[in-house]
Amino acid sequence: MGKVEVFIRRGGIELEVWCRRLGVFGRLSLLCLFLFGGVEGRDFFELPPIEYSKAAASDEMAIWQRELEKDGGGLKGLRGKALLREVLKRLDIPEESQVLVFSKTSLQHSLIGPTNPRAIYFSMNAYVGWMPGGDIEVIVEDEKLGPVFYLLKESADLGGYLIQRETHRCLSCHATSRTSGVPGVFVRSVIPDREGHARLNFGSTLVTDLTPVRERWGGWYVTGNSDEGHLGNRFLEEDLTKPLAPEVSRLRDLGGMFPTDKYLRPTSDIVALMVLEHQCRIHNLMTSAKLHYRRAEFLRSRLAIEDRKKALKKVREDLATQIVGGLLFQGEVDPGGDGVSGGGEFEKVFRQRGMGSKKLRQFRLYGRMFKYRCSYMIYSKAFRSLPADVKREVFIGLKEKLRGGEGRSLGEKERRVIFEVLSETVEGFKES
Repeated sequence: MGKVEVFIRRGGIELEVWCRRLGVFGRLSLLCLFLFGGVEGRDFFELPPIEYSKAAASDEMAIWQRELEKDGGGLKGLRGKALLREVLKRLDIPEESQVLVFSKTSLQHSLIGPTNPRAIYFSMNAYVGWMPGGDIEVIVEDEKLGPVFYLLKESADLGGYLIQRETHRCLSCHATSRTSGVPGVFVRSVIPDREGHARLNFGSTLVTDLTPVRERWGGWYVTGNSDEGHLGNRFLEEDLTKPLAPEVSRLRDLGGMFPTDKYLRPTSDIVALMVLEHQCRIHNLMTSAKLHYRRAEFLRSRLAIEDRKKALKKVREDLATQIVGGLLFQGEVDPGGDGVSGGGEFEKVFRQRGMGSKKLRQFRLYGRMFKYRCSYMIYSKAFRSLPADVKREVFIGLKEKLRGGEGRSLGEKERRVIFEVLSETVEGFKES
């Protein structure tokens, strides 16, 4: 029968099995099964060499935390919207990215409701959550750890503010199957009642750019136009037994829904929502690749596998395939009819800001979201900090599809433009 080795670790179960009689490919399959098999409750990222919660972060919020402890970090005397604007400025997040969720589905749920929604702001490297009367929630990309979670809160002891890293409460929702099993970000659609409680007997939907519009935005405010009906801007009324049906909404602002002067803007832009949904999926794929590959390299040095290089090659090929598909918008849903349109402010600032070629930030908004179907997230810190071997595998996969391979869903001109853009603006693409 051969030798079988089994390792069981706390914090979920991780099994590695080796049998001399399986042969190379049998061993590769077993390794991939247990790396990607999604054992319920798995928290492999808390094991060596990652040790997510114990490892020191080096992101912008960790740096700011030290400044706050030293001299107040430039926040003395700031409150409410002024404080929020300072946080957005520090993290280079545009306030035009504001989207609003009123379902009670996040950490400070007792403060959230239809008259006091939670505002979310984002760039490709950071996310901020805020509501009047609450602490400021921040998720920021760290080169080694991926997304790291923080609360910016007032401290009576310090006579100012402190930044507190969250390694438990946030991960109870933000490190599950919704986030590819790693610390991550996601957008969720639920059926809310008048108080914002999610009526989970009707289920909920993880929303990405693969989700039909009719299933999106339950529990969210949505401004802008969509030819396709959706679940936004509404809640269950008297009869709590009937789910909401999709309806077309064409709100220009939210002045009639709640006191919008409490917020930076009176809108929750439909285009910003769609960009956020795409970005969250890609961000999670990259974090998954980063952390899984680090863990795989660690296990490679411990397992009795004859051809360890082949084992790692299989792992990074699987990871890269998922990233390539996401970057090229494979499976993206047509928004329907003549598409969608927002207020224009987010679209303008999105095109102007951010690293890399502006061509990958040109919107189309009918048939598909962007004119050129290669994600701007290729310029993000999450992508730049991928393990070199994984990034090289992604470049190989992109080149294959852009040269014609399985990428025929992209037109010849579109493929040519994307190839040229990546060759000119993405370090290492041309040489891979």
